[in-house]
Amino acid sequence: MNEKMWRFVGNNYATETGLDTADMETFKKDPISSLAREICQNSIDARAGKDKVIIEFHSFEINKSDIPGRDRIEKEMISCEEYQNRRKNTKDKEQLERMIKEVGRDRIQCLRISDYNTTGLLGVVSREETPFYLLTKGSGLSNKIGTSGGSKGIGKYASFVASSFNTVFYSTYTKEQEQGYIGICKLCSTTMENSDQKTQGIGYYGIDEKNNPILEQISIDPNFERNTFGTDIYILGFKNEETWEKEIVTKVLDSFLSAIYYDELEVIINDKVINKQSLPNIVYNDELITKKFQSSIKSQYILLSDPSVYKEEIQISEYGKVELYLKSFSKDESYLATNECVMIRYPYMKITSLRGISSIPCSAMCIIPNNQLNKILREIENPQHTDWELRRIDDSAKRAEVNAIYRELKTSIVDFVQSKLALSENDEIDVEGAGDYLPSVESDSGLGNNEEITITEQPKVVKKLKNKVKDKIGVYEDSEGMALQPDIGDHEEGEGSPVPEGNNSGRTGEPHDSDQEEGLDGEGNKDIMKIAQLSGMNYRYFVTDKKNGKYVISFTSLYDEENCDLEMSHLDDGGNKYKTQITNCSINGSEGYIENGIIKGFELKNGIKYKIEVDTDLDDYYACEVKIYANR
Repeated sequence: MNEKMWRFVGNNYATETGLDTADMETFKKDPISSLAREICQNSIDARAGKDKVIIEFHSFEINKSDIPGRDRIEKEMISCEEYQNRRKNTKDKEQLERMIKEVGRDRIQCLRISDYNTTGLLGVVSREETPFYLLTKGSGLSNKIGTSGGSKGIGKYASFVASSFNTVFYSTYTKEQEQGYIGICKLCSTTMENSDQKTQGIGYYGIDEKNNPILEQISIDPNFERNTFGTDIYILGFKNEETWEKEIVTKVLDSFLSAIYYDELEVIINDKVINKQSLPNIVYNDELITKKFQSSIKSQYILLSDPSVYKEEIQISEYGKVELYLKSFSKDESYLATNECVMIRYPYMKITSLRGISSIPCSAMCIIPNNQLNKILREIENPQHTDWELRRIDDSAKRAEVNAIYRELKTSIVDFVQSKLALSENDEIDVEGAGDYLPSVESDSGLGNNEEITITEQPKVVKKLKNKVKDKIGVYEDSEGMALQPDIGDHEEGEGSPVPEGNNSGRTGEPHDSDQEEGLDGEGNKDIMKIAQLSGMNYRYFVTDKKNGKYVISFTSLYDEENCDLEMSHLDDGGNKYKTQITNCSINGSEGYIENGIIKGFELKNGIKYKIEVDTDLDDYYACEVKIYANR
């Protein structure tokens, strides 16, 4: 029966489907931003020829009677709500009630998304793996290869999440002169009319029982007509929150600013045109961009447009070159610094950011062009294309190989940043001037190189965290109220203290002879000391020579202690902790005493800032941990 209508497919007595499927949940956290990102990457992937891709987001309203087959959608929603009520599924029932209310409004808000200078959705009449078929009938399927922006086959669900009743129409006019459209409504399983079979929870507005598309274009927007190749997506019941335009502008700029700058992409959001010519005015208009992303977007634009930016090409083994950009900022411009390297993969789409590249105010960018490295990294991207995840590789040998490649890329970026920020090999390190903004040991941002670095200006500190001191200063306690102590051996009753040579711990201190752990000795006249970790202090470290393991540790003491020990540990990529061997040190310019890789027997004064320079057995960048103990 060839008739334009909605058909909700039976499940052949197989799996039932709920409203909140995994593919929909992926994009619910940030639906509008996810929509902008997915649409742009899909249109860029379908680019036809050398002309830039143009994408238009246009909102409009229609009467509910103008929605094709609206009554049938509402009827199916009511059936779903009744079925979920019988199943006592309160969550889906309440959500369906909201959807029924939205589809019943007299005026329906919609969003049209149209692209130009693209191929359109090829293969309209085919039931093979063509772009049209995979978009409308595929799930987790994709035929994108090489350097395509998206390849996971689930990005299309961002459009359904942006609809208040999960209904989307696709219409296309392809470069092969095909025309066609189809509607899709994603609900949940319910009982079929005149049958004990359930539905699959999805309906198609098509031409026949096979749910084939209708071989013509549709224009749900009354003021729009397509006469060039491309695709139109209509999101019915668009969730047009007050800030939706701002969210799309922000996500487009944050994710595709390079594509716009290189004149590969133009985006129109109602009356706002974002292209290479308008980019400077939009980037610096804070009213158009979400505050959280303003510095990141501005710094990306500066990296691409400022002639004073450091630029360099770096070869990553045999996998290809990457383009690196770096900009350092003065004290007055430090609010623009992200201290991150934006990682952009051809076709000029931001994937993630490498954080903590330097403690000096700066921003960086890495563009991975169309090469083998691009292909390798694309294969380990998550479905949202916002990170590279090694766990997606099942084969351990291949995972180790890709990990080594990615580590080489990150190391090359950090070395480039540090070498360019090192002003002169004849200048001395000014760590005291950097103390207030050196990276915290609780992050993985303590990076440096083997050249001497001069910090000429202290950056603006926006917010300085105050050290917090626990009620019981200087002692970390276990669940029984006992202080946690390092392992110093054991002893049997009557043998006396386990401390070597009768001293407390370091080179000084009065000896005591007792088998008690703390308190007074047997005669009640000598304190017995306990080794306890000092808490509440915020340690920062700075790598001054990666190859030779030279670090600087900076902190302000909260205590008056006469006999302290300092130990360092480092973490590998798997999060395993190892003791770091300290071989030499100076404390505020004075030589310190080392025993078994630990700094021993030094003094602390409350309120005094300490700079401890250490030589270690490390030969690469590591996340480090610092602990100071005292005899208490």
